[in-house]
Amino acid sequence: MASASASNKRIATNSVIMSVRMVVVLCLTFYATRAVLAALGVVDYGVYNVVCGFVSMFAFLNTSMSNGIQRFLNYELGKNGTEGANRVFCTAMLIQALLTILVIALTESFGLWYLENKMVIPADRFVAARWIFQFSIASFLFIIMQAPFTAAVIAHERMDFYAAVSVLDAVLKLAIVFLLPLLGGDALVWYGFLFMLISALNFALYATYSRLRFREVRLHRMFDRPLFRSMLGFSGWNLFGSLSGVAQEQGANLVLNFFFGPVVNAARGVAAQINGGLSSFVSNITMPVRPQVVQSYARGELGRTMSLTYSVSKFSCFFFAALAIPVSLEIDFVLRLWLGANVPEHTGAFTVLVVLSTMVNNLNSATSSVVHATGRMKHYQLWGSIVKMLSIPMAYVLLCYYDVPEIALACVFLMNVLGHTVCLFVVRTLVPLSLLDYLRRVVVPILLVVAAGLLCALPLHALMEAGWVRLICVTIAVTFGVGMSMYAIALEKKEKQMLKSLAVPLAHKIFPGRVHNQ
Repeated sequence: MASASASNKRIATNSVIMSVRMVVVLCLTFYATRAVLAALGVVDYGVYNVVCGFVSMFAFLNTSMSNGIQRFLNYELGKNGTEGANRVFCTAMLIQALLTILVIALTESFGLWYLENKMVIPADRFVAARWIFQFSIASFLFIIMQAPFTAAVIAHERMDFYAAVSVLDAVLKLAIVFLLPLLGGDALVWYGFLFMLISALNFALYATYSRLRFREVRLHRMFDRPLFRSMLGFSGWNLFGSLSGVAQEQGANLVLNFFFGPVVNAARGVAAQINGGLSSFVSNITMPVRPQVVQSYARGELGRTMSLTYSVSKFSCFFFAALAIPVSLEIDFVLRLWLGANVPEHTGAFTVLVVLSTMVNNLNSATSSVVHATGRMKHYQLWGSIVKMLSIPMAYVLLCYYDVPEIALACVFLMNVLGHTVCLFVVRTLVPLSLLDYLRRVVVPILLVVAAGLLCALPLHALMEAGWVRLICVTIAVTFGVGMSMYAIALEKKEKQMLKSLAVPLAHKIFPGRVHNQ
């Protein structure tokens, strides 16, 4: 019990650290997006998003391997300690080196062909697009080799370092915007080059910190064939799951580019920035919990594993709703406030649809932690991924008949809902998950809390004129509705205790004298 209490306090502390990180990064990122859009213009910003988005299609290779590395590190740290974790690290570095070779081969062959022959890019921006393509590949390679070090940081729950690097990353990306007018030449090319340098710096920071702090981060010649095969097998099915995310996110981007050109891609890019900022808040809940889900399962603590899964499913959606509802209701004002006169057409509707899809993904992210802990990925990834990838051909067919860009993202949302439903049927074959229990303890409370937030905000939204006052009032109303309904009707006794374990340490830090005296 004491161990569980200490773990909950560690989750609480890391959640506070990640929340502070989120606020800082969110503000910096949103301001930087406005500045970049103004500096590059709508067309260049759209070109940057579609080219970088295409390169990031290959990120599913790295994402699948990164999740596998983190899972195996967490499992070995929970079961066999440093020695087992070192074998995982050495094997992971070998796999990432092989992955680097594969990515170079794919991007410099198929990727370059697609850029030259299929992308809709203004003729006078093709040279800049080629440079951006190469810089994006280099940035991605740094990210690939950084993955084992990032996994070690997260496995050891060192969220303070993770947060610090994230803030530095956001500060440097904002600094780029102010440098562009001073550099001369093509601003789009400079933007891509400087982004590549930031990726290189992030890699250097993670590698140096991990080698200094973690004993298992020591590279030596070894080849553990069973572990190599096990990690590749796990990551192979994880790869298939990551592919479905690529098919939805970047596939939708390419479909929109095919039918409507780079201006609509700019709208998609802005919507993605907003959603990324909101989603980063949710990662404050899921990221500190994921290592403990895997380690609890490795120690045979199945009850705690499922309890954490249910709790993180609800908390992630509650906090996401508290941010997403005001933004969605006031999206037109928020966009004008943020981007001024440079708001691309369709951005508001895109943002709302992307936010809805992310709400469903929050649920899927929580249940996937349990599947990762079991290591039995095959059926979960197979069936869930097949359903999700159907969104792109569905969008393509519908756009052939209807000239409405929002259809593409509506298809993504619908397939996310269906995909999560299918995944739940698979999860119940791996762990003791009752679908009715999940519906009662997770889905219904989330719907009630979201409904409470909307009911508190909609009258104000309907009666007041758009502006700062309405935005503030709607935000306060949603926060009140979500907070009160969450605590009153949605949380179980253990979850209220977990929430208190977050509030009390924070109160000790802010009001040490008063809390201590009480």
